[in-house]
Amino acid sequence: MKIHLEILGLIASASVVAAEKPLSVPSDPKAEFFVLEKGGSGSERTIVAKRVGPSGTSYSKRLYNCSDSTVKYLGTGDSLAEMASSKPGPSMGPIVKGSIAYYVGIEACK
Repeated sequence: MKIHLEILGLIASASVVAAEKPLSVPSDPKAEFFVLEKGGSGSERTIVAKRVGPSGTSYSKRLYNCSDSTVKYLGTGDSLAEMASSKPGPSMGPIVKGSIAYYVGIEACK
């Protein structure tokens, strides 16, 4: 049973990697960003992004309120598993124009 779960996890990870979509983030020119997953509807949207830069690879899941221009982290980590198990931020905050959250939010709210 454990082997089946590990194989299922590898397949799921491969499907996320296969679905990577490049994302332009001019405020962080030394890194590459990729959208792995988008969800939600109306003004509430979620997005999972991957950042590959000089300090390594990291993942983040954010919740955007597209109407109010606010955002909060739902999880962050150096792996998808670490991101999924991390605690969400306490509350929504304003999006600063030109920040990483700003550019990721443009994609999330499309």
